[in-house]
Amino acid sequence: MSAAQGGRETTTVWLTDPVYPALLKEIHDPPPRLHVRGRLPSEPMIAIVGSRRATPYGGRAAHRLARELSNAGVVVVSGLARGIDAAAHRGALEGPTPTVAVMATGLDRIYPPEHAELAQAIARTGALVTEADNGTLPLPGRFPIRNRIISGLSLGVVVVEAAERSGALITARMAAEQGREVFCVPGSIENPLAIGGHRLIKDGATLVQTVEDVLDEFPALARVHARARAHTHARARAHTHARTRARADSGPQDPELFAVWELLDWVEPRHHDDLAVMMNLDIKEVNRRLTLLEIGGYIIGDCGAVTRAPN
Repeated sequence: MSAAQGGRETTTVWLTDPVYPALLKEIHDPPPRLHVRGRLPSEPMIAIVGSRRATPYGGRAAHRLARELSNAGVVVVSGLARGIDAAAHRGALEGPTPTVAVMATGLDRIYPPEHAELAQAIARTGALVTEADNGTLPLPGRFPIRNRIISGLSLGVVVVEAAERSGALITARMAAEQGREVFCVPGSIENPLAIGGHRLIKDGATLVQTVEDVLDEFPALARVHARARAHTHARARAHTHARTRARADSGPQDPELFAVWELLDWVEPRHHDDLAVMMNLDIKEVNRRLTLLEIGGYIIGDCGAVTRAPN
């Protein structure tokens, strides 16, 4: 059966279906079928996993990284669990790219139950995915099995906070066995949840401080991100320039600042001392007003002389 087109429709995708995720098909034990609620995204995927008992720092790091990956056109994959997983899904939902939650239970049993609303939000644009049939309970043995799907869907796995023995480390190990990249966000040396991640870094995982540390490992993703960032910066510069021109044309609204601006020329500069004499003001007061005008983009200063900002 083909992948769902509706945001909350439930379908089954078989290993032989064209829409079955290509990366997942490459692992040595791919699920013969996936139950999907929502729509399986076609964009490249990166997993973010970590402790259920996340610290505020870990939650912030996962949330920010997921949001920035989503802004770069990357689907964030995680496991819908408490802590880092939930922070990653919520961060991704703030960006334009869907997120995918891989569940250990059946689609009819959201676990943990307090994430029912989060699961609905994920399914509206992305997907809830499981190989478990309806009625499957959240038994401990189901989660390590589930983790191979998280890593299998993804180009790489980012670990944010993992104790010495944790499910996130299992996912990282599976990722390495599947030939995927492993990343880790470093933590405090005083935090026991950082021990597992720091060990990954010692063993060769890529240390992550910014989203670029992840994207740079995948040239195609980095190029797409660079183009998007350049476009955003260009729009911001154009907006700033247009705003500056509009303000320079109309002059400042503050009467004190307008009184100085009115005396200035577009081409011929006027010296600060001349303005003080013309306005019968103390030079310090003139300099104060000129500083505010320059900050506002109304004038250009050069060696003690000023002109109006050009159109």
